[in-house]
Amino acid sequence: MNILIKSYYRPYLLDRCLKSIYEKVNDANDLEIIVLDDGTPQKYLDKIKEKYPNVEFKFSSYRNEKIEKLNRHLQGIEQYHDTRIPTDLWYNAIAESSEILIITEDDVWFVDNFDMPFYANEMEKYGSQILKMGRDITETINYSLTETIAYHNPKYIIKSQKLYNILLNNSFDIRNKLTKLNLLPKHWRNELWKMYDIPMAMMRKDYLLYIWKDKYKRVVEDLQLANAVGWDIKTKGTTKYTLLKNRVMETSYCSSASFNAFNIEENFDLIKFNYILNELWYNDEFNSYENHPNDFSIEYIYDILKKNDSSSFADKWKKWTEGFKEMHKES
Repeated sequence: MNILIKSYYRPYLLDRCLKSIYEKVNDANDLEIIVLDDGTPQKYLDKIKEKYPNVEFKFSSYRNEKIEKLNRHLQGIEQYHDTRIPTDLWYNAIAESSEILIITEDDVWFVDNFDMPFYANEMEKYGSQILKMGRDITETINYSLTETIAYHNPKYIIKSQKLYNILLNNSFDIRNKLTKLNLLPKHWRNELWKMYDIPMAMMRKDYLLYIWKDKYKRVVEDLQLANAVGWDIKTKGTTKYTLLKNRVMETSYCSSASFNAFNIEENFDLIKFNYILNELWYNDEFNSYENHPNDFSIEYIYDILKKNDSSSFADKWKKWTEGFKEMHKES
């Protein structure tokens, strides 16, 4: 079976992710673990390979160009800007993977023991397309399936893919108009997340490929959610959407790979931030497993930034990460 890890310029987090897999996932050495990298300099990946020799790597067609852009940014030549997402790399890796797989990201790690072969068999047994292993942002009741697994079904406004295409795309501004009139249930979109979750879930390949059947050069979550509705309608509600009763995966809010997407703290340089931690990690001066199984402690990162840059930069990061957490507080 496969674990696929999307990776981009944060080897200190990739190290944390991989270490947790080899510590917490049963028979991890028998799994095929593949890093799907989109812009991490080779010297960092060489160190990852030294630590985890069984890990394989696949690269996006943008990787070298993005690395050059990162270098130019750090040298002060030009601001980094590149919104291309390697969806082809991800899609093709999924298509070539095992029938049941985990696709996660470098800023996600295991916090508790997980028996992947056992739960793959449970998914087969109960006809589950997805087993969520982390967050549950929905509001409705979960029903017990086994001692460790629950299930939930999306609560639709009307079970119609056409309707959800209109709402998710906000065609003709309908979603905004209905929201102003208080005609949409408060958590209508969160209900759809019962059927989907990339960074913290085990999924069947055929289901994942169906959700990702429209391959854009960017992440279009609303389109993927609409496709999930289409799958549920196609299978006439026979699909079970399952989740672990106790989460076994967690994510970090100390950083982001979306350098263009979040302007929480104006002029905070995420590339510079990641470069500082990357270099310290490379020189064995950064503990990638600090505070595990929880996220990195604020004090640990803050003191590192203060020592290796300035109090001003550390303050900016602290304000940024607090805002980033607030954005994702429901997840």
